Parts: sequence; C-alpha cells; structure tokens
Amino acid sequence: MNPKWPRITLTPRIGRKHADPQSGFTLFELIVVVCLVAIMGGLLLNRLYIYQEAAEKAGMQQTAAAIKSALQMRVASYLIAGRDNDIESLRNENPVNWLQDPPRGYAGEFADDAYARVPRGSWYFDLARRELIYVIDRGDDFKPAADGRKWVRFRVRIEYEKVPMKDGPPRKVMSAATFAATQAYVWY
Repeated sequence: MNPKWPRITLTPRIGRKHADPQSGFTLFELIVVVCLVAIMGGLLLNRLYIYQEAAEKAGMQQTAAAIKSALQMRVASYLIAGRDNDIESLRNENPVNWLQDPPRGYAGEFADDAYARVPRGSWYFDLARRELIYVIDRGDDFKPAADGRKWVRFRVRIEYEKVPMKDGPPRKVMSAATFAATQAYVWY
C-alpha cells in the first residue's frame, strides 16, 4: 500500500480521539442514510399497494370481459341454430358455466346473500338475484354504492325492440345481449 494515499475505512469514528477526518462515516451520516432508505422503502410499499389494487381491478374487468365474450358466442350459436327463443334463458344461467375454467377465487353459487361469507377478492353467483358478484379485496380507492358494500354486481341483460312488419303486428326482436355491472361504480 502506498503511504501517500489516504486510508479509507467504512467504520464510524465512534469513541476515537484522534481520528483522521477521512477515516469513515460519522454516526450522524449513518443515521441520515438509514432514514432516507426507510423513507424510500415506505414510499415503495405505498406504491406497491396501489399497483396491487390496480391489478385487482384489471383482473376483475378482464374476467367480466371474458364472460361478455362467452355470452356473445353463446347468443351467436343460438341464432345460428335457430334457437332464438332460448336466448332469453341465458338471463337466468350462471355465466361462470360458460367459461372453460371458473375465474380465480370463484366461491360457487349461493341461494342467499353471501357477501359476508365469501372471502374478499372472490366471485360468487347469487341464485336469488341471478347476479355474478365480485367482492373487492383491496378497495381503498373504491367508492361503494348506497349499501356501503365493496362489491361489483354483474347481470346478463337481454334487450328487445319492436320491428314493424308489412303483413301484421310488430315483431319483438332481440337487439342486444350484454353482461354489465348492475350499478355504476367508481374505482380510481
């Protein structure tokens, strides 16, 4: 080691009487660094929670979109097969049965209100209301409806319109089959 080069160590100058000013970190410098790392870690954890909530919302919307696509394919197959009258029955079916695999966290079918019994972050089908319900897990930025529950309820809607006929009374024809939330919700 060259004697002209200063010796640098990473040990604090605690308890030394005649230490070289360049011999390492002081206790104050170490505390400042630890505080900065703790603050940055806290900010990172906060952002991580926000990203987890955004991922939960995206997962819920992706599952709803998959069910909507399955509904459209089911309606198309009924129309092609000439089973127009059977389309109305889709309103009462559990839409999870149209998927190849149930969504992650699907708790099943319940005859009554199962909001309190189903784990957060789960789907369940309410047989009485004929609704597919998602119970929110991370919902700090979710604004609940008047009932105060952090859930999103989905239902199949079949809409009809009357088409005038030349030879007789107007005919009722399906105009839309949708899978949508029963109430508007605000999540972010």
